[in-house]
Amino acid sequence: MRVVIAGAGIGGLTAALSLERAGIDVTVFESVPEIRPLGVGINILPHASREFIDLGLEAEIDSFAIRTTAMNYYTRDGVLAISQPCGTHAGYRWPQWSLHRGDLQMALLKVFKARAGADKVITDAELVEFRQWSGSVSARFQRSRDAGTFDVECDVLVGADGLHSAVRACLYPDEGRPIYSGLVLYRGAVEAPMYLDGQTMVIVGDKRLRLVAYPISQALQRSGQGHSLVNWIAVLPVAEGDAPSEDWTKLSERPDLQALYADWHFDWFNVPDTLAGTDQVFEFPVYDRDPLERWSFDRITLLGDAAHPLIPVSSNGAVQAIIDGRALAYALATHDDPATALQAYEADRLPKANGVVRASRENGPDEVLEIVAARCPDGAANIHDFVPLEELQCVIDEFKKTAGFEVATLNSRPSYSVDP
Repeated sequence: MRVVIAGAGIGGLTAALSLERAGIDVTVFESVPEIRPLGVGINILPHASREFIDLGLEAEIDSFAIRTTAMNYYTRDGVLAISQPCGTHAGYRWPQWSLHRGDLQMALLKVFKARAGADKVITDAELVEFRQWSGSVSARFQRSRDAGTFDVECDVLVGADGLHSAVRACLYPDEGRPIYSGLVLYRGAVEAPMYLDGQTMVIVGDKRLRLVAYPISQALQRSGQGHSLVNWIAVLPVAEGDAPSEDWTKLSERPDLQALYADWHFDWFNVPDTLAGTDQVFEFPVYDRDPLERWSFDRITLLGDAAHPLIPVSSNGAVQAIIDGRALAYALATHDDPATALQAYEADRLPKANGVVRASRENGPDEVLEIVAARCPDGAANIHDFVPLEELQCVIDEFKKTAGFEVATLNSRPSYSVDP
């Protein structure tokens, strides 16, 4: 079986590593001439870290990632609403990792090239069209700068090419543009004093004004200087007409960003100093798409953001792509017929991923902060005088069930690993 993956992001590379591990011939094609680390911080929750550990990547990721101990939700006054232990601290068999997205992508790329061969990653190759017959698929790729096209024959074509997927556009030519969420993310990373235990993720505020922060560099903390590389995300509602263009490398043009958080100086974290000390602030509008009823068409399927882009309120964007990649490889390795395998993959993953898309549109676990903001007066010292802790816990637990990482369920779920 020959598998072609369009897209060398985290989901595409996870699928490639999983297919190679199962003994399936796989080649990854990426549109950019050079794959470089992009983005800032992300979280890998236990249902995805499990998959990387099953792929033998635990030591590699531990070399640069932080093992997150807790996720704390605070009001805009800096009052703790609820704290959730993470990873092994919550009873999972696997950790939660906070890390730099680019570090993870480069690590996956390095390991895949070492295991499969450097020739199994083809850059400067943008998928532009495909055709399929009863027994094969022909994918056409475009070189940059009008350098011409070339065709590749395969048994399975996987579209892991992101929000603006060319594969999805071919399968759904009338779908139209992605749907704007009304939110813009302002992101940065800065060396700053460690806060709390140096391994905690914090979500502060509500839909009117929110900030997420977490440390992402193991190397800096190992230096013993009491500093972390803190990744922060300021989340602001912005009208669609005022939203910036989509560009991972676009620097912020919002001069009032620091002023909006000027009074967020808490005894456990100094937000104004963190923002002021950041050299580069990137801005990115948030889009998703309506869930699809079908990803797979005979020998062609979708994966990750190409299949189910979602609003990243729940740290589940990359996570769901990682699980897609593992589930896809498992299905292809355990079925003789590729088309039947893709139907099995879709039956496993589509309803779960679509559930996360819908739950993320409803604010996911961050809804606990909306409940608190609606019921608690400003300056309330004890949140639970107004909102029972059990009610907030129920919101978070329900999302975990929807997203597939309720502790007992995940710990007992069979592995996607397949021996070649």
